[in-house]
Amino acid sequence: MSILLMLNLKGGVAKTTNAVAISECLAYMGHKVLVIDADHQCLASELLLGEDGVLRSERRKQTFHDLLAAMLDDEFEEQRIPPFIIENASNIGEGYANLHVIPCSIRIDDFQSNMARARRGYNTIDEYHKELRRKRAMLQRYLQTAYDYVIVDCPPSLALQVRQVLGIGDAFIVPCIPDRLSIRGSAWLLERLRRGNVTRIRALGTLWSLYRQQAKIHRFCVEEAGKENPPAPFDELPRPFKTVIPNASRIAEATEPGINPSSFVAKYSAPFAHLYQDLCGEIASRLRKDA
Repeated sequence: MSILLMLNLKGGVAKTTNAVAISECLAYMGHKVLVIDADHQCLASELLLGEDGVLRSERRKQTFHDLLAAMLDDEFEEQRIPPFIIENASNIGEGYANLHVIPCSIRIDDFQSNMARARRGYNTIDEYHKELRRKRAMLQRYLQTAYDYVIVDCPPSLALQVRQVLGIGDAFIVPCIPDRLSIRGSAWLLERLRRGNVTRIRALGTLWSLYRQQAKIHRFCVEEAGKENPPAPFDELPRPFKTVIPNASRIAEATEPGINPSSFVAKYSAPFAHLYQDLCGEIASRLRKDA
C-alpha cells in the first residue's frame, strides 16, 4: 500500500487532472483507491463526486478539513475515520465501488486557527506535537490497512494540510509542464522540502504533463531530462517517468461536467486510457523497486 502526493509549487501543471485520471485508472485495474483532496479549490472532489456531492459533503462536515479538525480532539480514535470517506466515486458508469474520496472544503484554510486553539490545551509544544504525531500514525495505519493506493491532490503550496500528509506519505509525484518556469517550480519544491528537513518521503518521479509535440521547448526538455546524465537544471528533477501525458482535448473534455462515460476507456479514449495504464504500471514498478 502506498500514500502518494501529487505535488508542485507551480499551479496549472495538471496536478488535479492527473490525480483523478491515475486514481480512476488504478480503480479500473482493480485496486482499492482513496483520493484525498487537500486543495481548497475542491476540484478533485468535484470531478469525482459532482458539484452536488461536494455540497452535500460540506453540509454534513464530511471533508478533509473536518477529519483534520477531529484529529485534534483528545478522544479521537481510528474508528472515527470512515465517516469522512465517501465511497463509489467517479462519474464513470455508476461510479467505482473501489474508488473512494475524502473531499476538501473551502474551510481548509481555517485549519491553522484550529491547531492554534488545540495547542493551548498542552503544557508544552513538544507534548502537543507528540500527540499530533500519534494521531497521524493512527491515520496512516488505517489507510495502509484499508487501501492499495492513496492519492493526495495538493495545492501549489506547502500549506498546513499538505504538511500533515507529508508526515505520513510514502512518496510524491511532481507533475510538470516541460518548460523553464515549471521546471524551476519543481526544483524550488525540492529545495523547500530540503530546507524543511522533510526527508522521510521520497520523490517517485517527474510526470511530464500538458506536453505539446509541436513545441520545440517541450521536445527539448523531455529529451534533455531523459538523458542518463542530464545537464542542469534537469539534473535537479526527480527522474521523469517514460510515459508523457499530452495536452490533449480528449483529456480536457474528460473533466467537463455533465458527461457520464460508460467506462474508463470511453472517458479518456483508448490511446490516452492506455497511456495512463502505462503510467500506473511505471508507478507500481518504482514503488516495488524502492520498497
